[in-house]
Amino acid sequence: METIIIGQGYNIEEDSSVGKELVKQFESNIYDSFTCLVAFASYGGVSALTEYIEEGKAKGMKIKVVLGVDQKATSKEALEEVLTWDIDARIYHTSSNNIFHPKVYLFENRDIFTLIVGSNNLTVPGLVQNIECSLLIKDTIDPSSVHDDFYRYWKGILEGTETHLYPLTQKLIEDLYNDKIITSEEQRSKRYDDGTDKKEDKKKETITFEKATIQKFPDGFRPKRLVKVKQVKTTKKVTKEVEKSVKIGSAVLIAEIPRGGNRWKQANFSKEVFHHFFGVEEGQKNHIKMTNIKKDGTLGEVAKRVSVKVKSHNYRYELLCEETKLPYPPGNDRPIGIFVKVDDRNFLYQLLMPSDDAYGKIKGYLYMETDDKKHRADGMRRHIADVEAIHALYPELII
Repeated sequence: METIIIGQGYNIEEDSSVGKELVKQFESNIYDSFTCLVAFASYGGVSALTEYIEEGKAKGMKIKVVLGVDQKATSKEALEEVLTWDIDARIYHTSSNNIFHPKVYLFENRDIFTLIVGSNNLTVPGLVQNIECSLLIKDTIDPSSVHDDFYRYWKGILEGTETHLYPLTQKLIEDLYNDKIITSEEQRSKRYDDGTDKKEDKKKETITFEKATIQKFPDGFRPKRLVKVKQVKTTKKVTKEVEKSVKIGSAVLIAEIPRGGNRWKQANFSKEVFHHFFGVEEGQKNHIKMTNIKKDGTLGEVAKRVSVKVKSHNYRYELLCEETKLPYPPGNDRPIGIFVKVDDRNFLYQLLMPSDDAYGKIKGYLYMETDDKKHRADGMRRHIADVEAIHALYPELII
């Protein structure tokens, strides 16, 4: 038997977390079953596992998830993301005062299991950033192991015979939301992640606490963000702003935009960038939707774009926004495009001009990340970053 204490969020230099262990177990490809019994879930925590769930299902992995919905700590969007997994997913809920509060992650195959039990909820802070502690147990499956005790105790829930289990459906999610048992992701995040839902008017604090370093995401842990944006809708009679939720993935391309004469609105990218970020294969055209993030935080209209290959073997996408209507800036500072990957066919983007407040920070980060790398023949710098890095540098951008 192998046992490991998984500390998290305290001795950050150790770089250990339950999020990291979950990625490791999924990527090991030795398990054919995954079971999750967890009290609270957020959209970020759930979406960070989506790619691994999908890959596991494709390989025949059996997946069971049971989530709690008590204390308004699981969001509507988190349950809807689980619903997209198309697995054996249920909630546990009663009208009693006691709540469903376990945090258990179990990987199994015919011969061995890995069990993680501790304090880590299925949220981004719970899996990576909070100060948490769990125990990982890896052992063979036999009647004398912890595995047997686990199945004996949780038999009703694991076999689905427990009366307080409810299969997850869209109707159930809507009913839970309408009955105010669960809340929106925005409300849940304000309460549990930000602690701002009941924030009173500022007053002098009795005690001042210092801030601590927050642990970074481990490799392979890629939660999505859910942000509220305003989109401009124009008809023949009226132009109005409509608020909508946008799911933001973790990949962000930062790219200097070359001059290109009077047609600098056609952003020119290398084959490598198109393949790894925009998903274009050699010899193919790529149809995507690109939406401009305006400087006031609203979204422009969705524009359909097709990749254009030129003689230099580079690819281009046309960018139509207020910035590309201006002359190309003089001097050595080039416009910088920030391209946010929502999904394989949808992208948000914003162009920063040298006069913009955030330009210096973004350029500094871009040059720091690319100083030791080979650049394009025209000197343009490109870097694919994590959304968290950009959010820290440029929090005004809606990602």
